[in-house]
Amino acid sequence: MVTRALTYDPVLEGRTLPRALPPGPLRTPPPGRAWVLVPDAGPMRTVRAGEPVPELRAGVYRRMFLVDTTEHRLVLDLRLAGRGPSALHCRVELMCRVTDPGAVVARGIRDMSAAWHGPLRERLRNVSRGYGADRSRAAVQDALNAALRDFTGDPDVRLYGARAELLPRREPSAGPGGSRVRGIPHRPPAAPPGLGGSGVLPGEVVARKEEPLPPPRPSRPPDVPPPRPPDVPPPPVSAPERRVSRVRGAGTTDDGRRDRRGGGRT
Repeated sequence: MVTRALTYDPVLEGRTLPRALPPGPLRTPPPGRAWVLVPDAGPMRTVRAGEPVPELRAGVYRRMFLVDTTEHRLVLDLRLAGRGPSALHCRVELMCRVTDPGAVVARGIRDMSAAWHGPLRERLRNVSRGYGADRSRAAVQDALNAALRDFTGDPDVRLYGARAELLPRREPSAGPGGSRVRGIPHRPPAAPPGLGGSGVLPGEVVARKEEPLPPPRPSRPPDVPPPRPPDVPPPPVSAPERRVSRVRGAGTTDDGRRDRRGGGRT
C-alpha cells in the first residue's frame, strides 16, 4: 500500500531550436511519446507515434517538447473540512493519461498530482461538509467514492478509476506547553492507595517550576571612621613593628644578647 503522494512529470524533454540552421531531420517519436513543436507565431503542432514528421526549416519552430502519453498512477493525500470543527483525511488513488500533449505544454503542467489536487479536493469537499463525527466511517467513505465515479478529468488529461480511502483521525496535541508521545495517555493514572505524590508515565514531559533568584546584594561602602569631636585629642600613632632579619650564622640568646659566635658584643 502506498503511504505517500505519487506523481510524475509529463514533459520528458524540452529544448530550444536554433534560428539560423535547421536542426536536421526529426525522428518519429516512440510509442507512448509525442513531439510538441512550438512556433514563433501560430498554433503548436503535435506529432504522435506513427505520424509523419514535418520538415524543420530554420526559424519556423522555436522550441520542441517530448511528452509522455502513457498511463500513470497518482496518489493524493487530501484534508477535507467536515461538518463542525472536525476534519477528514483521505487518500485518493487514480489512473492518469495525457490525451492532448500540446495543451499540457501550453498549460505548463509539470507535476500531475499538483495539477489535480485542487479539483479533487473541491469535488470531495462538497460531500464531506455534510458529514460529521456522528456518521460512520464506512458511510462517509462510500459517499466520497460515489462522488468520484464520474470524475474523468478534462479533454487534455484523462482520469479514471478514482478511489478514496478515509484515513484514521490524527491524534490531537497536548496543548500549549505540553508534550505527547504516541501510545502514552495524556494524564497519568491515580496513585495507588497509601502512596503519596503524583505518578508520571515514561515519555511524558513534566513542567518544573524554577526557583526565583535572590535579589542582588547592595555594594558595601568603604569603612570610614566616625567624625571626631573637636575637644578630643587624636589617638597616639604607634610605631610600626620592626622586624629582625636573620643572618645565617648569627642569632640571639634568650636574654637578648648576641651570640659571640656571630661577632657581636655581650
